Amino acid sequence: MSPSQAPDIAIAPSLGGRVLGGFGASILGGVALGIAAWWTDQLGFPWTGFIPTNTIGAWLGLAFILGASARTIPTGALRGLIGVLSAIGAYYLLNRVFGEGYRAIGASHAATVWGAVAVIAGPVLGSAGATWRHGRGRPRAIAVAILAASLIAEGLVFGAARWAHLDQIHTDPGAVLLAVEVGLGLALPWLLLGRGERRWGYLAVALLGVVAVVAIGPLDSLLRALADRF
Repeated sequence: MSPSQAPDIAIAPSLGGRVLGGFGASILGGVALGIAAWWTDQLGFPWTGFIPTNTIGAWLGLAFILGASARTIPTGALRGLIGVLSAIGAYYLLNRVFGEGYRAIGASHAATVWGAVAVIAGPVLGSAGATWRHGRGRPRAIAVAILAASLIAEGLVFGAARWAHLDQIHTDPGAVLLAVEVGLGLALPWLLLGRGERRWGYLAVALLGVVAVVAIGPLDSLLRALADRF
């Protein structure tokens, strides 16, 4: 008697459901961040300084978290890509529909520029998240360091000059947010890595952090200049 085919039939929908659910969650997560970032823009000063949805770290963190939810590293990279692209799509669609002036006119062009960035950043941070979940030892430590160094670099580069004027901190809430970002970046290796991995994690943070600090300012300025052309 031939073996029953029932197990194969039962497995297929389960696999399909996992794929649909995983990528569906990536789209929903990205759309949620994109909507939140657009909404934050509408609040105006000083409220925009209290909400981190428009920070680089928040967008990279989304890709890392989505990657960590995947079962494999390649799937994590894909989820990170889908999530960040979805966030960009939602954000600039809202700007195109509800924005005024250059925000509405240049939305499609800006979405293309930042979408090109997402093609690189999304998979890198998504695979880092998946490596953190499934890897061991140095690869896992480096994966966490990628996110941690990004947070620290953003906080230092855009916040250091503002921290020198603590007497004016009540007029610059964003400076506090950037300081929190640095603190979170420093804490991540301790929180996410095992005891034997933390040394490698902090070493990788130091090395990657130097590169990120040097690159993040000029790169951010270049990309914003490109995105604002229309």
